Amino acid sequence: YYMDGGGFSFSGQGNLLAQGVMIFNAPKGPSDVVSIGGTGSIIMSPSTSGLYKGLTLFQNRESPNSMSVSGGGFMDISGTFYAANALLSVTGGGDSKVGSQYISRFLKIAGNGGMRIDYNPEQAIPRRVLSLVE
Repeated sequence: YYMDGGGFSFSGQGNLLAQGVMIFNAPKGPSDVVSIGGTGSIIMSPSTSGLYKGLTLFQNRESPNSMSVSGGGFMDISGTFYAANALLSVTGGGDSKVGSQYISRFLKIAGNGGMRIDYNPEQAIPRRVLSLVE
């Protein structure tokens, strides 16, 4: 999903199910942030093939807008969170699985209860090796 301004926000008691998708944030202003939270169930996973394999949350590389993922209910989120020039805030409560890999300028991790960051190479962006070919 491509957010061309406006950001992406989810909160409240509802459930979020986003399996096999990537959310790309292309902010137009400082309030166009990614904010995912709530007390319901949040289940997210990235695509398992293609150019964006392993990316769950991806923000424009130049954007300083913050990205936050927090929850008080059940969270099972896998994949890479990419906010190269921004603050990434990850918080949870209870027993949560929140992401496989974080790439950000600043990182804040907090919470109560158990919180796991499970690195799985099948659900994280692949390592790319650049080389000169003649």
